[in-house]
Amino acid sequence: MNLQKLLKEAQKAQKKAAEIQERLETLSVVGTAQGLVEVEANGHGRILALRLKPEALQAFADDPEGLEDLLLVAIQDAQRKAHELSEKEMSRELGGVGQMLGKLF
Repeated sequence: MNLQKLLKEAQKAQKKAAEIQERLETLSVVGTAQGLVEVEANGHGRILALRLKPEALQAFADDPEGLEDLLLVAIQDAQRKAHELSEKEMSRELGGVGQMLGKLF
């Protein structure tokens, strides 16, 4: 493969990666903790929404640290799912190169 062709392929992959990054901004995942807390994040892991079920407030009325722990678990779950989504999208669109790029974002 000559250098010019290789550069063209790299430019195509870079353009496709940028398109995927834009699409990830519009996709969302939901992380949960014990069914009491939900955290919605976009494909980049940016938190978009947080939902507490009334039962969570009742169950942890005297245990704010426990509720904080639930929130943390749900946030981490959402971010993990966003990372997996990013890797999946990159891999699907760009193959092995996408897997490497997915780990960067």
